Amino acid sequence: MGEERKLLLKLLYIINNNYTESDLEDLIRSMVSLLLPLIRKQSGLYLKLAGYQPQDIALLTVSTLFIRNRQGRFPVLEKLFNWKIVEKFMVASEVDFKRYLKNILARRLKQTFYYLSSEIRPERTKIKREILYALKKLPGCRINKEKGRTLVVIRPDYEGKVEPETLTEDQSDRLLEICLNRGLGGLQVPRFFKRLVEVLSGQQLVAEVSLNSLLEVYIETQRNYLLAEFGNGPVNWARPETDTSCQELSIWMEELRARNILLLNRYLARNKIAEKDREAYLKALNDLLQDWQEGGQEKPLFAYLKKYSPEISPEEYRKEKRKILEYLVKTSRDFLKVKLREQQIASGGI
Repeated sequence: MGEERKLLLKLLYIINNNYTESDLEDLIRSMVSLLLPLIRKQSGLYLKLAGYQPQDIALLTVSTLFIRNRQGRFPVLEKLFNWKIVEKFMVASEVDFKRYLKNILARRLKQTFYYLSSEIRPERTKIKREILYALKKLPGCRINKEKGRTLVVIRPDYEGKVEPETLTEDQSDRLLEICLNRGLGGLQVPRFFKRLVEVLSGQQLVAEVSLNSLLEVYIETQRNYLLAEFGNGPVNWARPETDTSCQELSIWMEELRARNILLLNRYLARNKIAEKDREAYLKALNDLLQDWQEGGQEKPLFAYLKKYSPEISPEEYRKEKRKILEYLVKTSRDFLKVKLREQQIASGGI
């Protein structure tokens, strides 16, 4: 019997409330295994920095399917795999069942990423609020609430009789391409969307996309800008390769974090800093790395450190802390430049 058929039978046992704890564990373990490749491909830097492992994210995702009611049953699972669906897959191919299950898990994973992004980086929610505020002030922008989601319509004024082309939700990649190739990277939210309206107007385009898609376009523009800034200047961008870029960038950031820990441990061993200083430096650097991805550094380095060492004064920072932090920031920039240079050489770009 194939693995998919065994999985389906275990689902049937659980829906019938006629299962063992071993059946339940096997089903959860199988779902986690299906999710792991997708998580490794999609998980962003903010999850890496927060210390979540793929296994943790998979378990969080799967756990939403196994919520028990007062009768000890699993209503979410029973709704997704009701009798009609189970009967259909009992006579269908195992490939069809696996595809259906993976689609369910992928949708649940998307929800998990959404909630984790708000939990791990409250700034992401803050960016969304800033986008809403900026759009409300811009002429030609309209915000509609539809079926629990926020739809944004950007329709600038046009001269002439030619009907503008509309970019819809499934054309977000093209919207991202426009933002990157027209130099919108590195702009903070108000200027970014003001320029976007101007660019769309000049190209006789209208955008009708969700607020979440606009948030992703903004963040991906900043990520690509970061790669260009640390590389050899802007690169024309034709189609998104963000899965590869984000995965590589995540690995680099993990290496960079380990490198910064090593450098700070040396300062600690020489009694140049205290343990609490070490932790403050690391957290400040993590915040700075994230800001580099999400639009650039907005505040002085002192402000990043003071968030985690609220007791330090500007005078103390200048005398004792600034030199160390500035050195760590410089070496972090140099590290990313080297990585990007190596990537360009490996891909034959130089």
